[in-house]
Amino acid sequence: MAGGDNLKLVGMWASPHVLRVRLALRLKGLSYEFVEMEGDQGLKNNKGEQLLLNSKLPVLIHGGKPVRGSSLSMIQYIDEAFAGVGPSLLPDDPSERAMARYWADFINDTLVKAMHKAAWGETDGEKAKGKNQVASAVETLEGALRECSKPFFGGNIVGYVDVVLGGLLAWVRTTNAMQSVKTFNDPAITPLLAMWADRFDALKAVQVVMPDVRMLVDFAMPMMSARRSGVWSMGPRRLPICFCGSSANGGVLSHLVGSSRG
Repeated sequence: MAGGDNLKLVGMWASPHVLRVRLALRLKGLSYEFVEMEGDQGLKNNKGEQLLLNSKLPVLIHGGKPVRGSSLSMIQYIDEAFAGVGPSLLPDDPSERAMARYWADFINDTLVKAMHKAAWGETDGEKAKGKNQVASAVETLEGALRECSKPFFGGNIVGYVDVVLGGLLAWVRTTNAMQSVKTFNDPAITPLLAMWADRFDALKAVQVVMPDVRMLVDFAMPMMSARRSGVWSMGPRRLPICFCGSSANGGVLSHLVGSSRG
């Protein structure tokens, strides 16, 4: 596999933003060193010169230099820096490339923010509004996949949009298991997205890095309990900061999906 000693990814296993970058690296067939961070202490213990310059997770280091930006920009960087290696994640055609970026931004902004509001809104009304926004965003994505009429958003093979959406899959299923909040994995409502999710999960490159839902549930339960008991609101130092350098004020999805590098 290409990459080797030149690529290092620093991140936390449960973060969907870190997962996106891991998916891109695996799908491109690139080898890399993964440095696992375990909350605040892990960041402190492993913070080298590069991390001092770029302390939010994920951190991608290529040839000793940090690649700054969101998880989306890191995926694009990987695809461009290793253009001759593995399948292309972004289309060659400029108009198709622009469309892929549009849908990735839609997922990262519209869908993710709605998911956060639906799960962790301050009031029942805010949660209900978030659920309606999720339903609308998911319906839009279902329509986009229908119009594409291919197995993946990238066509016959996985592409950029698939990686961006696929990074949310494990936490979508975890939220469903914990709170009975279905997002885009309900065959009765979004049959195309449900089949897409199954196809995406079946890829060997995905299976290697996709977090186990049971582990995510075990990971999230203490944070949910802390939030319900009011401990969470007592300050960011009371609980580990595991996700993208964000504060610890908010819910699980606030960290893992909504408040991050993106």
